[in-house]
Formats: sequence, structure tokens, C-alpha cells
Amino acid sequence: MKTNFIIFFLASFFCGFSQENVRQDSLKTVVFSLTPRTKKVQQINGLTIGLGYDLFPNSTIKKVNGLNLEINPFTILYLMFDDPTRRGFPEESSVKINGLSIATGHSNQNEDVAYSGWSVSLINSGFSCNGISVNGFYNYSTELNGLHISGFGNISRNMNGLSISFSNDSENLNGIQIGLLNNSDCFNGIQMGIFNQSSKYKGIQIGLVNKTKGQKGFQVGFWNINNKRSFPFLNW
Repeated sequence: MKTNFIIFFLASFFCGFSQENVRQDSLKTVVFSLTPRTKKVQQINGLTIGLGYDLFPNSTIKKVNGLNLEINPFTILYLMFDDPTRRGFPEESSVKINGLSIATGHSNQNEDVAYSGWSVSLINSGFSCNGISVNGFYNYSTELNGLHISGFGNISRNMNGLSISFSNDSENLNGIQIGLLNNSDCFNGIQMGIFNQSSKYKGIQIGLVNKTKGQKGFQVGFWNINNKRSFPFLNW
């Protein structure tokens, strides 16, 4: 009887100790969380629902693996009055979201979020999008890698992949821009649109008007301008 009591006591002690460790660990990693979060949760492997991540300066969430849902009633105000180009491109990310992110707007409070996987929203302003993003109005990110489709604008410092929008603007492009207005300081690839502009490029410009200061490739369009000549239809 005494032996059974000792075994029961030790089992209860270690069980309680283990549960306490699980409880402490759960403060750091959980399967569900509302956003923003100011407690000790740092990683979510599952589902997040809320307004975003950086509304509070002491927001603790650093990584989400799974499904992220953001329903932000202020999206229309950001769309009407906010201009992310005034802040410049963020230099690093503080929050990483891997998986599927659906939002009314990945907006200015999330400007240092790195998205990997699928991103769907009306507007996006973040550090990076890796994978596929679809945006009703614009995508403003330091890094765009993959396929990015926006209604009115894709704006990036570095774009690697395919950018489709009414207006595409990238400082460094490795891939393809398709839109009515395309601009890139330096690109390797293809620009296809009504008006294409680049400081220098390697590849081809296809459009109604093509303009560049330096090229290694061809221009195909109604009027083509480079540092050597202005010429209709085909320029090199």
C-alpha cells in the first residue's frame, strides 16, 4: 500500500510538471490566435484571425504557419489616404507568414511582414511576397518573388518572376513585366505594355513606345528610343 502511494505521488508530480511545461510552451506556440497579440505567443501553427500584427508596439507574434485571416475595417481609409511610397521600402521583416493569407488589406501596419505561399488582399504593403499574390489594387513590397497580380500597381525594389498589373514599377527586375505602363531601373528579361521604360536592360521591350538609356537586346514597337537612336518598329 505504501509503495503504491509513493508511485501514485511521483506519477502525479511528474504529470503536473509536464503539464506546466506544456502550458509554458503553449504561451510561445499555439494552433490558434487572434491578432494583434500582446501576450507571450510568438508562433502560430494553424489559424490566426484579426486585424494584423503591428498595431501595438509590443506585439509578440513573429511567425504564422497556416491560414492567416485579416479583416481590417480601416482598409478603405488606407486605400484613400495612405501612400506607402512616402515611407520607402522596409529594410527587414519582423513577422513571417507561411501558407495562405487572406485579407481585406495587408495594410501599412504590416509593412514589415514577409509573406510566403499565397497572399490574397485588396492592398498589400509588406517587406516581401514569395510565391503568388493577388491584389485588388496594389502591392508595395521590398521583395517580390514569384507571380504577382494587382489591379493597379506592383511596386518593388527587387522583382524576380512575373509581374502583371496596370502599372509595374521595379528598381531591379529579373523576369517579366506585363502591363500598360512598365518601368524598371535595371532589368533582365521582358517588358510588355503600351509604354515601357528602363534605365538599362538585357532582354526585350515590346510595346507601343519603348524607351531606355542603355540596352543589350531589342525593342519592338511603334516607336523605340535608346541611347543610340530613335527608330520605329525594331531597334537594337
